[in-house]
Amino acid sequence: MRLGASTSCFYPLETEQALRKVCELGFEKAEIFMNAPSELEVPFVKELGKTAESGGTDIISVHPFSSFLESSCIFGDYQRRFDDYIGLYQKTFHAAAVLGAEFAVIHGAVAAPKIPIPDERYFERFKMLVELGRAEGVTVCQENVNRFKSQSITFCKKMRDALGGDFNMVFDIKQTVRAGEDTFEFLKEFKSNIRHIHISDNGRLGDCLPPGKGGFDFKRLKDIMDDAGYNGDCVIEIYSGSYDVFKELKESKVYLDKLWQM
Repeated sequence: MRLGASTSCFYPLETEQALRKVCELGFEKAEIFMNAPSELEVPFVKELGKTAESGGTDIISVHPFSSFLESSCIFGDYQRRFDDYIGLYQKTFHAAAVLGAEFAVIHGAVAAPKIPIPDERYFERFKMLVELGRAEGVTVCQENVNRFKSQSITFCKKMRDALGGDFNMVFDIKQTVRAGEDTFEFLKEFKSNIRHIHISDNGRLGDCLPPGKGGFDFKRLKDIMDDAGYNGDCVIEIYSGSYDVFKELKESKVYLDKLWQM
């Protein structure tokens, strides 16, 4: 599995500067976490692409800044609001295509919105996102996210049944921990649907630690995905918190490169 890092690791550093740091660290792959509408404009996106190219880093995925809007604006019950906001995702998927990214990452709707969101509507709207992405050559993926519908194995299985071959996942370790799900049961259940992986460590010091600073079994993760014929990437996604992210990412890269070559 090739290793990358998300620009979100350096938030709130500006996206272009965060990408430069990912490149400087020598990661083969990067996820771009967009943080503002202006960052979806093609001139800005092309500059990001130049930065990645000059750094020898491939952009594997794009994460929209608008996840906080999705419950009411994409999956909610007011049709006109959906009609007005779906264009934002069309722009996001186009930005991903310009960057050469294979995937777009969707959080979806929260698990307990004030106005309930029927699963059937959720699946129908997600299918629309999938089709918009496909038109740009981008695979739209559901990420498992704590406090969102996708936090549970049960919901994701129902979504897979509804979407069939259009169900693709971004798997995030820390989100299973926060949701109280068994990380490896989740992994085993969806190993054939996972296209992209967000990694972090966990242990007594926290649930979003730099790889190598907790007790997570990364070797077991790799073995499960190797057995499934996984040919995708793993992207480190941690948050700046109170530690030196650049230093921690550098050390995590050394740790994982060594572990996964054993």
